[in-house]
Amino acid sequence: MAVSWRSWLANEGVKHLCLFVWLSLNVLLFWKTFLLYNQGPEYHYLHQMLGLGLCLSRASASVLNLNCSLILLPMCRTLLAYLRGSQKVPSRRTRRLLDKSRTFHITCGVTICIFSGVHVAAHLVNALNFSVNYSEDFVELNAARYRDEDPRKLLFTTVPGLTGVCMVLVLFLMITASTYAIRVSNYDIFWYTHNLFFVFYMLLMLHVSGDDWEPYKLRRLYFIWVCRDIQSFRWFADLLCVLHNKFWQENRPDYVNIQLYLSQTDGIQKIIGEKYQALNSRLFIGRPRWKLLFDEIAKCNRGKTVGVFCCGPSSISKTLHKLSNRNNSYGTRFEYNKESFS
Repeated sequence: MAVSWRSWLANEGVKHLCLFVWLSLNVLLFWKTFLLYNQGPEYHYLHQMLGLGLCLSRASASVLNLNCSLILLPMCRTLLAYLRGSQKVPSRRTRRLLDKSRTFHITCGVTICIFSGVHVAAHLVNALNFSVNYSEDFVELNAARYRDEDPRKLLFTTVPGLTGVCMVLVLFLMITASTYAIRVSNYDIFWYTHNLFFVFYMLLMLHVSGDDWEPYKLRRLYFIWVCRDIQSFRWFADLLCVLHNKFWQENRPDYVNIQLYLSQTDGIQKIIGEKYQALNSRLFIGRPRWKLLFDEIAKCNRGKTVGVFCCGPSSISKTLHKLSNRNNSYGTRFEYNKESFS
């Protein structure tokens, strides 16, 4: 049976056009980043030290950043419901395209998995090359502290390495629980593991900050976590302690400001364990005083742009959104970002 091109374009044209645009963006980002680190004069000595691993790790990181920024959009059900039920999208072809949102979500997820593998493999090679090719002439470029340092130390004692390992574990849980067999047999497992995306994005921000500190000029990261009971903090406490201790050892104690709030308690409680002393001093009873916190951040970042990322109840989201839009006397602009599944 002959295919009618007019019918095919009407039914499949927009979908394939969007797929082509997405694919082109991925290829363009990968190739431009690869060439930058392969031929850019500013990365000459770093490329001499790391070789192809540098190019692949940075190029794959660009693709990962793109898809991590897109993968949540197709699952924003409130937005999709609004677009379908309004006149904002008058074209029936475009409306049908919205029905493919889950497919695009899966496509981005598969791409993230593939390039995560490339990224991890490249960084394993980089860690080895940092150790083997250590040069005292370029100490500031080398993640290793001396020649033939154990590459595992670079992976498990640095912020990019530790957060990268945690991200791989979280991604593995999310992908494994997304298989058809698990979704059919126990949908709750799929649902709860998929909500680990909040942890994944928090780790991603820390990973990028630790990996590219100087180019991005990150001055301070405020990490504010509000929970009802003390048990909720313990599963993430180890990573927070590692980050805190690392920055203190590097004489950068102000780069990460950790504040933990216990909203419901019968008395003063602490996170059990001697190694959690750094967090116990940052554990507060009650709720954050958001307005004072915003004023403090605005004062410390006069005339700059500060990103606000929220994942939590709608009441907190509305409060942070309003405070982000509020004028301040320091010329600081707050950009509000809300990440959640509806």
